[in-house]
Amino acid sequence: MTSIAYCHGSLFTRETLKERERQQIKTLADRMRQDLSSLALQSAQGGGPGAAQASETLAVGQTLLADLQAAEPVGRLVIDLNRVLKAEPGSADDLILRGGDRLRIPKRSQEVTVIGEVQNSTSHLFDPALSRDDYLRMSGGTTQKADDRRIYVVRPNSSIEAGTGSRWFSQDAAIMPGDTIVVPLDAERMRPLTMWTAVTSIMFNLAVAVAAVNSF
Repeated sequence: MTSIAYCHGSLFTRETLKERERQQIKTLADRMRQDLSSLALQSAQGGGPGAAQASETLAVGQTLLADLQAAEPVGRLVIDLNRVLKAEPGSADDLILRGGDRLRIPKRSQEVTVIGEVQNSTSHLFDPALSRDDYLRMSGGTTQKADDRRIYVVRPNSSIEAGTGSRWFSQDAAIMPGDTIVVPLDAERMRPLTMWTAVTSIMFNLAVAVAAVNSF
């Protein structure tokens, strides 16, 4: 490694995982399309106080479905590069390579990105004195549609940290350079659709992975 290599942000991709992701996205899109069709039928036949919420859910769902169908899988495998490099041949941490595998090692990152249901999705210069909530405030805070209970952090190697309260101030869960703080949509607001949590998580995580690929 060079002196400016950032092993924690290494990007390892595999073609077989990319194809598997493609099939999972297709399956999820098909299920979501069926849910939206059922919701559209209920909305057309119904009325009353729930009609407005159903209409809002339908509009947001159609937009999300279009984004899902246009999503390009990455095939990223989460690895701890430092452990892989130190692994004994044949051990559990020894990564066996396959044709088409790619390993990209970035320069040391200086930013923390905030995306999702915040007033201003943007990146901030990393400051070790700042917490997750500090970065959220610097992005204008969360929107009314945000799910404040399920905010999570995608690490540069694509692993995920989730939690609330004092855990965020522990050493293991501290915000690090290259992290992406994700504020998801509150799925409880969209009860007619059961796929919201899964779809939004996939979209956000794909966005982070694609951004990492494009940064090289």
